[in-house]
Amino acid sequence: MMIQKITLTNFRNYQKQTLTLGSGIHFIIGANGAGKTNLLEALYVLSLAKSYKVEDADLIRYTCDFAKIQASVASQNRQIDLSLIITEIGKKALLNDHEIKRLSDYIGNLHIVSFLPEDMSLIKGSPGDRRYYFDVFLSQIDKNYLEMLTTYKYTLRQRNELLKKLSAEPKPDTTLLDVLTEQLAFHAQQVMARRDEFVKEINDVLNSAYKRLAHKNEMMSMTYCPSIEATDTTAFLKSKYHQDLVARITNYGPHRDDYDFYLDDRLARNHASQGEQRTMILSLIMALGDLIYQIKKERPVFLLDDVFSELDSERQNRLLAYLTTANLQAIVTTTSVQEIKETIIKKAKIFRVTNGYIKEEY
Repeated sequence: MMIQKITLTNFRNYQKQTLTLGSGIHFIIGANGAGKTNLLEALYVLSLAKSYKVEDADLIRYTCDFAKIQASVASQNRQIDLSLIITEIGKKALLNDHEIKRLSDYIGNLHIVSFLPEDMSLIKGSPGDRRYYFDVFLSQIDKNYLEMLTTYKYTLRQRNELLKKLSAEPKPDTTLLDVLTEQLAFHAQQVMARRDEFVKEINDVLNSAYKRLAHKNEMMSMTYCPSIEATDTTAFLKSKYHQDLVARITNYGPHRDDYDFYLDDRLARNHASQGEQRTMILSLIMALGDLIYQIKKERPVFLLDDVFSELDSERQNRLLAYLTTANLQAIVTTTSVQEIKETIIKKAKIFRVTNGYIKEEY
């Protein structure tokens, strides 16, 4: 998969910007605040129809009424034209000039894996950060998962609203709560099963990716930690009625699940150094790219923001060697390419960002 051309209109600090891209590595060089990250954010939004850090209105250039992202994408011998128009009242997504009514039908046309500054919290951060990260990944490669997760969240909202109403009653009638609990349990089992399957899939490629980048004998692995471990999900949820009514929310389910990372038998969030965490997260991204290739038979686009910070030059070049030899497209922001091997630089495209304008260097 490759983005051939992208045009930004009124997006963040870009008034009008068109870039022609190709295969291989693209270095986006510039000072902090020049707009490097904004370009990656635009590609992320184009793929997933939402930003990873702000509301839609914040993506629109100051004083403008809308923002627009357009791209031509080559995918498995076919051409895809994607457009996303963002206004303060909503979004409009187009695929080959045809409007897509449901964003869930739009997501998945451009596969990406990303390393963003926010992802540094993945190992030591909150369970919510980890759930969101992997939900985003699974949603773009598995339409069924996206539908299952959407239905689960809708049923969860209904159940939580009912719990709020019933909690105010001295003798609540749980008839409707029984119905919603049975529905929630069914959808929860589907989501949990897919998450469990995903962890098994990623572990098949994760350790080899870590060894490739870290050159250590340690084994990197990932575990899924569901909040419901009972075999009968419905019975478990019904046994928690009192707790849920007191709290006025659903305390157990996929919305409370977590994931853990390990180096050998060490829990990474308790024992991994900052440098080890960064190496592990980059290894995870490489593994996610390999997994997409296994499933979709094409490589995703890699978006790597400030990836070289806290990586020594040896690991920088190992990562870049992987990106070079894997026959994929990568867009990498950095303030400098001084420590990168000349052989890699010669094969790459280099763009420089200055005050919201990007120009290719020849």
